[in-house]
Amino acid sequence: MKALRWYGRKDLRYEDVPEPSPGPGQLKIKVTLAGICGTDLKEYATGPHMIPPDRVPLTLGHEFAGTVDTLGKGVTDFNVGDRVSGVGYYYCGECYVCKEGRYNLCVNQGFTGLTTDGCMAEFFVLPAYACYKLPDTVSDEYGALVEPLAVSLHAVRQGKVQPGDTVAIVGDGAIGLGALLAARAAGASEVYLVAKHKGRGGLAEKLGATAVIYLDEGNPVQKLMELTGGIGVNAAIECVGYPDTPQLTVELTRRGGIAVITGVFEKPGTIDFSTILFTERMLVGSSIYIHEGRTVIDLLADGRIDPGSLITSIVPLKDAAELGFEQLVQNKEANIKVLLSVP
Repeated sequence: MKALRWYGRKDLRYEDVPEPSPGPGQLKIKVTLAGICGTDLKEYATGPHMIPPDRVPLTLGHEFAGTVDTLGKGVTDFNVGDRVSGVGYYYCGECYVCKEGRYNLCVNQGFTGLTTDGCMAEFFVLPAYACYKLPDTVSDEYGALVEPLAVSLHAVRQGKVQPGDTVAIVGDGAIGLGALLAARAAGASEVYLVAKHKGRGGLAEKLGATAVIYLDEGNPVQKLMELTGGIGVNAAIECVGYPDTPQLTVELTRRGGIAVITGVFEKPGTIDFSTILFTERMLVGSSIYIHEGRTVIDLLADGRIDPGSLITSIVPLKDAAELGFEQLVQNKEANIKVLLSVP
């Protein structure tokens, strides 16, 4: 079968590899569409960051839609031919956090496309617990967005967003724009986006942003305070992963508000803890998802989340490096989510 393999920074190869076989409790999936995640992009452009040296070469990818090809031993909840999407984590089920139901924090966690071969291939395997059936009302294109939308929804839940709350989102990538959609679905009355790119900011307005604050147009904290009567927001969600964005996220919140850190950092961030101490703001992490993938599918099925405008293009897997990864690196104004069609 064909697969897109990561050999190193800016070194992706479309090549033949053996078809995988599912182990006990796993599914073998025939991939229809695979999405390029921001994590995949970082590994391509500046990696390695999360790919262990002993896993190279590695097939990338953890965002997908496809059909069940083969059932591993013991799998009873799926049938061959089921349309599915899913998420990326492997968890042990035995460590103390797994026993608490917090599988996203598993001590022994692995991740599809980073520690095991991923979905940018004709076939791949993953645990059945990380897979969800797609109803007829959810297209393959939307199904391929389940994983990143689950990240966004988990972040909104970490921010304890309730109907009527105000929210600020730092970052105009797929996770940030997904958080905008998730916050609206959660009933937020006002959602502000702090953006770098005008093209993405314009899209955010169409998706329901109350206002877009551009980083090159003055102090974003001051501008948000002007928009909120000097109060700030109930929850702010960081979706970038730059050293200065955690502090910005904290300062966007009101006294007693919640700042959520979702971005993946290449370098350590900095925080002035006096801005937390004297205001009783809360700073929390948001690590991927627990069961939000299932919830996202329900939201897609009933139309409470419509992510279609996040999809910039669909390109063949064989052209992923040039038409997918390079476009996302070189032209962030015009590209958000590129899907790869698999032969």
